[in-house]
Amino acid sequence: MKIFFNRFVFSFLFIFLSINVFADESSLSVQIVRTSTAEVVSISDIVKESSKYNVVVFGEEHDNQDLHRFYETLFKGISDLESTSLSLEMLEQDQQNIVNEFLKGTITESHFLASTSHWKSFKTDYLPLVSIAKEKKCNVVAANPPRRYVNLISRKGLSAYREFSDLALPYLPPAYSLEKYLTEDYKQRLTTLFAGGHGAGHGAGNSYLVLGQATWDQGMAESISREFYKTGKKVIHLNGRFHSDRTGGVVHRLREMGLSVLVISGFVKDREESQDFVKIADFVILTNGR
Repeated sequence: MKIFFNRFVFSFLFIFLSINVFADESSLSVQIVRTSTAEVVSISDIVKESSKYNVVVFGEEHDNQDLHRFYETLFKGISDLESTSLSLEMLEQDQQNIVNEFLKGTITESHFLASTSHWKSFKTDYLPLVSIAKEKKCNVVAANPPRRYVNLISRKGLSAYREFSDLALPYLPPAYSLEKYLTEDYKQRLTTLFAGGHGAGHGAGNSYLVLGQATWDQGMAESISREFYKTGKKVIHLNGRFHSDRTGGVVHRLREMGLSVLVISGFVKDREESQDFVKIADFVILTNGR
């Protein structure tokens, strides 16, 4: 009887949620593709699928406004159905206490924004997600290692660890993990990217730049893993899609940590070939513009 009741309650909640999500979806100019079948589906299909996973990764193009609004709706839908934590690439680990103070209402929104080093578009593009999490009493994880430390690794490689103080090390992944969980495919894609001029100006070879990227990836994966194992809650993580597309970066590292991961990637229509969708993510979100 208890099992039947629990299934009934879950079914009722999902039906109720679907009605609300479909209402929000009608105003979103996106197309959702389940890549395993190449079928166009609804946002409620993602919500339903997400219940099977420990972590759901939202991969984005950082300047895609349609995608920002879609992910806000999707985060609401998933967190309405079950307890979740929100993890953001856009906040750095040494800001976690400030984030917690804002969530608890200890400090105001203006003090939160003034006290954190955040992206230029944070207030318009990512603060809405944090506000949703605050309203729902969800944890928010400042997932990224501090940029000042990653910059040193991008310039000096693993030898940078000899220069970090004891206060810096807790905000960094173990040095051995950077290369240990770096797949050859992802390393090659990064090497090609940096050879094309992306990330120029670091004053280091491509191998150090790859280690810098690996620091971002492993640092975020460590943050997500800690949150999941500490709370037992599903973690919704948002990052630039290069970190998670094609099972590279963050996704591979999370799976090596024993976590099940659902991968979503969003981008402008016609940016990627449709036959590649299944390699990119479990669901792709196609938008009309950026």
